[in-house]
Amino acid sequence: MPVESIYPEELPAFSAKLKESDYALVDVRQPGEYREGHIPGARLLPLPEIEARLDELAATSNLVFYCRSGARSQAAANLAQTALPPDTRILNMVGGFLAWDGRALTDMPRLEVFEPARESYQNTSQALLRAMELEKAAQRFYQAAESKAKSPEMATTLATLGKVERTHARVIFHRLQRADAEYSDQDFELCFDELKGDILEGGESLEDAVARLAPPGSDGMADEFCLTVTELALMIETAAYDLYKNLAGIHAGTELESVFLELAEDELKHQRLLARLLPECAA
Repeated sequence: MPVESIYPEELPAFSAKLKESDYALVDVRQPGEYREGHIPGARLLPLPEIEARLDELAATSNLVFYCRSGARSQAAANLAQTALPPDTRILNMVGGFLAWDGRALTDMPRLEVFEPARESYQNTSQALLRAMELEKAAQRFYQAAESKAKSPEMATTLATLGKVERTHARVIFHRLQRADAEYSDQDFELCFDELKGDILEGGESLEDAVARLAPPGSDGMADEFCLTVTELALMIETAAYDLYKNLAGIHAGTELESVFLELAEDELKHQRLLARLLPECAA
């Protein structure tokens, strides 16, 4: 199939039609550029390494490549087209990162923990434990936000999201038990309670995030509070989606790949749930 073009504004609708396992967004810039900012969910695969690592993309049927302006990614797309199965759909994002009209993610403590060059990034047990830590931090954030919510709808949504974060942690823990005999006889509740959960998925400390949740005192401030909570939560869920997509790539070909892809799908559902609060904020 010939290489197709896709514009940044078309990317959300394109990816929304596909399952996470059938789609990959590939950043072909250098690691330093990626650390400075990247599109949520993007997997880093620098252009100089493309030909040697194309086998990592062979099982994915839809690939979108991007770089700073679109030139390097066009080259990467061309290389992929010649080497990957002929039914692979390959797209190049016109204008690249400079044209992306969305929220870029910067490297924060989260990505330092999961730095690909570090052993802990590829160590199954450590990756799962760190993921549980992040889920607990998110739960604690939602609990704090729920306690300040002034509308029943917002309180219900935040309570639901908090419970889901704990459910995610339980799913991760079950995988940890299967992967590491040290945890096979441990109790989830005890293990979860021992986790600090003080750094959110986006890298911000829980303390700093909660400090931004000033209690509303008037209708105008209530609207501002609603927007603040919703935007903070969307940042957390977007960063979580990005994290799990990257972890799925790191553990490609293993049982954990499907686990992290399922978690990434859930994070997208959370973003849709939060988006429903925005009309209330503007009311």
